[in-house]
Amino acid sequence: MDVQIGISKKLKYLPFRISIIGHQLHKANVRYDDPANIGQTDIFGEEVKVNKFSQSVDNVFRHIIINGEFLLGRNENLRLRAGYNHLRRKELSLTTYRSLAGFSLGFGIKVNAFKLDYGVGYHHIAGATNHVTISTDLGKFFKKI
Repeated sequence: MDVQIGISKKLKYLPFRISIIGHQLHKANVRYDDPANIGQTDIFGEEVKVNKFSQSVDNVFRHIIINGEFLLGRNENLRLRAGYNHLRRKELSLTTYRSLAGFSLGFGIKVNAFKLDYGVGYHHIAGATNHVTISTDLGKFFKKI
């Protein structure tokens, strides 16, 4: 189960839409506690103390997904999208290798009654997911009675 709530706002004078989604709202703490994780040490071998405030802020941002979309053209025929998921970034990235885990990108083109969309979501260095969507409004092809 995943309880989510989101809000989307298209800016009045800019061709831009921003969306913020809260997810995993039924669980207060979504941080993964790895029992095999050994505490970090500094260069002298002393254990580094974890700041409780930074852990709390990190936990709050793990509940948030932020998306942006540029709507280009007179009838918004071209759309460019980007998104960031902090939970996915923290849980699926490696500390020894920089990657795009948690980021997603995409674009969409509207041609007549059809929309063609492509998106890529980076989960891990092992790979990403690619999505291609073709959609239309069937009401434009059939007469209403």
